[in-house]
Amino acid sequence: MPTIKNSFERHKVLDRCFRDRTRKYFMDDLVRIVNEDTFYYYGTSVSERTIRKDIAYMMDSEGYSAPIAKGMDGHRAYYYYNVRDYSIMNLPMTQMEMTQLSDTIKMLSRFKGFPDCSWMEEVLVRFEDTFQLTDQPKGIVSFSQNPYLLGMQHFATLFDFIVNKSVLYITYHKFRKPSEVREIHPYQLRQYNNRWFLIGYEPRMSDKLPLVTIPLDRIDSISHAQDRIYQEYRGIDLDEYYNQVVGVSFNIGAKREVIVLRAYYPAAAYIESKPLHSSQIIKDRNSDNVIFEYNLIPNYEFETILLGYLDECEIIKPNNLRLKLYKRAVKILENSK
Repeated sequence: MPTIKNSFERHKVLDRCFRDRTRKYFMDDLVRIVNEDTFYYYGTSVSERTIRKDIAYMMDSEGYSAPIAKGMDGHRAYYYYNVRDYSIMNLPMTQMEMTQLSDTIKMLSRFKGFPDCSWMEEVLVRFEDTFQLTDQPKGIVSFSQNPYLLGMQHFATLFDFIVNKSVLYITYHKFRKPSEVREIHPYQLRQYNNRWFLIGYEPRMSDKLPLVTIPLDRIDSISHAQDRIYQEYRGIDLDEYYNQVVGVSFNIGAKREVIVLRAYYPAAAYIESKPLHSSQIIKDRNSDNVIFEYNLIPNYEFETILLGYLDECEIIKPNNLRLKLYKRAVKILENSK
């Protein structure tokens, strides 16, 4: 898989060069640009021989059948697409690729129903519906997504840096403040509420925060910090920690608390059908209300969810959580005047 991925990354870089009509790309240009674009990710360089093989593959019918032409500038050859607007990224899947994807989905389907694999059913249905790999009519299932989500152009780059354990320089902006460059040792990408976050270690913040949480939509640019040594994460298991909270707010020193909530109908029915947290249990029930209990680390995200139900709920304990939400509710009233 790494070899295949590396070659495809090279093909994408070459594709970008061949589409560019503003300049001529000679062989030494192609070798240099491919190495500049891929060395940071894979730590290896490619030769002219490799690029020539890539071009031959791209032109072959078993590759992309790309219309790559060779022009001459004196004694030097340059390469370009002789069909405007052509790109290998716009090609439909080949029958072989469709068959391979279909076979892969069939293999993964064997895991459906296994513990901790319930997420796979949604993924498989999404693949089958998107690529029309079954005989069922298209569009039976619709998945919620945000096509305007900012920062997703950084996702693949961050993923590769995490896999390769590389330190990053991230140009980051806060609302209404100038951008700043931050040194980040990346550990995990995590999604919450249709928004993606990078979890990592920031040396200058280590005395206050063992980990930092960075929204992808606040990242302007990313570069490889080659002059820095990667700091391995050695703290509490991240998945274990996030199972104790709602969202992505990180507070390592905090402890779990027992939270008891009395919800009146119809809010009680909504909360029962869509639990606020995996620890949710029902302690009591009657015709008027349901009492729910949670065992988690309270944070801002959990408080915000509770605010959405507060007109039909009562926090029985702890008292400090009641007070926090009371203050936020008062502020809401003040801002609405």
